[in-house]
Amino acid sequence: MNSLRKSIDRLDDLVLAIERVLLLATLSLMTVLVTLDVVQRTFSRPVSKTATLILSFMTAPSAETQKLVIETVGPWVFNLGSLLLVILATHSARAIKAEKLSKPLPSFPPSIGIGLGVWAGLAGFVQALLYFFPSSLPGAQKFSLGLMLWSGMLGASIATRQRRHIILDTVKKSLDAKMGNLFSLIGGVVTFAFCALLTVLALIQLQGEYVLWRDGDGVGVFDALPIPRWLVTLALPVTFGTMAFRFLGAGVRDFVWGPPVGGVDAHGVDMEQLAKEAEQVAVAKEGA
Repeated sequence: MNSLRKSIDRLDDLVLAIERVLLLATLSLMTVLVTLDVVQRTFSRPVSKTATLILSFMTAPSAETQKLVIETVGPWVFNLGSLLLVILATHSARAIKAEKLSKPLPSFPPSIGIGLGVWAGLAGFVQALLYFFPSSLPGAQKFSLGLMLWSGMLGASIATRQRRHIILDTVKKSLDAKMGNLFSLIGGVVTFAFCALLTVLALIQLQGEYVLWRDGDGVGVFDALPIPRWLVTLALPVTFGTMAFRFLGAGVRDFVWGPPVGGVDAHGVDMEQLAKEAEQVAVAKEGA
């Protein structure tokens, strides 16, 4: 029995490692896509926010004045303001680093040169982005939503593995240890059945999208890139199926060996240890 338990734990640890890699990849890619899309939309506006703000302080400006503000004054104010902020941020970063290393505070002139280089790099990046994507970043929002679904479901599965999901254990607290373990088993089986049902429904949805993509020419794919939409739906049966077996395993584990106490992947709080620590704190306060 113990050898079987250890084998299942090793398998679950491997699944957890894969989930963490996928979660990091999906979150990183989603962040990059959203950031690029926001930057592209911000800097591709015909009238910048800076120019709009300046014009809001004017009373009935003429067409020539509006053109001057939009084409010249607004860009110059933004460029100088952003350059100043980058230089100040650079100097603050250097000062924080020097303080951590117990070194004297850096002088300001080198920060100007470093900040100017950083600002030039950012400006070049924005110009390159607008050159390659002048109108928009194709499919960025839809891809980000798909990645958000994957990351959210992977996070839920990892939370199940680490027993960090929300549990209403009001009834369990009023039971003794034996009945509490039985209650955990029943809860694990019921939650397993619920997640299994969602897995079946997700598989039906996945099958329909896959058949549509397989039999159709250019059907069932994203508009920007020929990536099948069923790859997004795949997150549902994979994660719900994994969570189903994890809930069942947790219920069986609690029933046979009792709930784990302490550690990163444990559920619940060691009340005895907590009481001892509280007593130690009380004694320390009295002694002080």
